Amino acid sequence: MKPSLQETIQIISMENADLKVHFHNALTAFRADPAFALSPAVREWFARGSGEVILLGTTNYSQAVALELGEAFKISAVVDDFRHGKGFQFCGLPIITSREFSKRAGDKSLLAINGCRFDYSRRYFEELCRYNSINVLNFEQAVRLSGIRCRDHRSADWGQHIASHADAYFNLLDKLVDGYSRDTLLCVLLFHLTCNKEWHLHVARPYSTLYFRSGLWSPGRNESFVDCGASSGESTTALVDLTGGNFKKIWMIEPDRLNVETLNKFISNLHKTLPGRIQLHACALGKEECSLPFAHLGGYDGHLLACTEKTDPDSLVPVRTLDKLIDGAPTLIKLDIEGAELDALKGGCGLISRYRPKICASAYHRAEDILTLTDYVGALCDDYRIGLRHQGEDRFDTCLYFY
Repeated sequence: MKPSLQETIQIISMENADLKVHFHNALTAFRADPAFALSPAVREWFARGSGEVILLGTTNYSQAVALELGEAFKISAVVDDFRHGKGFQFCGLPIITSREFSKRAGDKSLLAINGCRFDYSRRYFEELCRYNSINVLNFEQAVRLSGIRCRDHRSADWGQHIASHADAYFNLLDKLVDGYSRDTLLCVLLFHLTCNKEWHLHVARPYSTLYFRSGLWSPGRNESFVDCGASSGESTTALVDLTGGNFKKIWMIEPDRLNVETLNKFISNLHKTLPGRIQLHACALGKEECSLPFAHLGGYDGHLLACTEKTDPDSLVPVRTLDKLIDGAPTLIKLDIEGAELDALKGGCGLISRYRPKICASAYHRAEDILTLTDYVGALCDDYRIGLRHQGEDRFDTCLYFY
């Protein structure tokens, strides 16, 4: 006898070790009702359509709710004990304390959205809401509940994509090189289907293991490294440290003008001990050479913008292809360029086919990344071994490894 939807939901717990069973059950539940993981109380709140929302934490997730989901939610304030009383506002919202928030205990007209990325602060706010009987959602649940298509692809709900491409994900399982990679894929997919952050924590490795400490391979002492999305130099620093400075060459590629200034100082300092082996290209990467508008935000968040008729000339950056930019034989390519990874691979198809470098590619910016990046690299070189790791506590930093 086929289980009811509620029975299926109950099966999706973490007691059963068979992740494939969990995935099948989550697919069944999602296809029957995409909001299956939301509580009846939250559904009732949203159906009333007139409730108040308070954000928990002044984070990038809370910012995305304020900017992307403001049409769906009537947001009145954000909770941050550390920034309260210092004259700050957050996206035009007043900042209140946990104590002020707790005064609303038992208020059924109130919904909290927990924007915290990291486990400790996320659990603090979850317990605060539980103790005060306040309905709470995490970021992914809020996106699912609102039904709004996020303008920022990095914030999007992957559920429908996964449900539509389930067979392709099952096929990918057979291509992954190790059991940890297979578990990682299933847990990442389960997170996006159920909006339950616990799935990530089952397979998450420390952020410090990103790229060079995956357990799949280790960098050698004569690498020629292409650092695509060099940001503040974090990945290059890690490679230099791990190899003791024994590398052949590093090409750092970074279009964000706020980061370029930092990287020039970074390279200048390294030149004292590593003269002439690190080269910076202040450009973006793509499948063809052109100029495109870019959001110069500094840090990790800068990204190419969609072309519009009213493009700010000051935002334009040159877009180059890896095939024309790299003047050597790379042994290792890292790609973390905010959703432009596939276009960068297409612009480097000759280089990859000729030299078969190891590739570390971020696969969390777009719902389709895991499949499209794997398919494209596999079409260029069909003998790559493929691994997958999730290196962080939230939806960021799922990385594909081709070696």
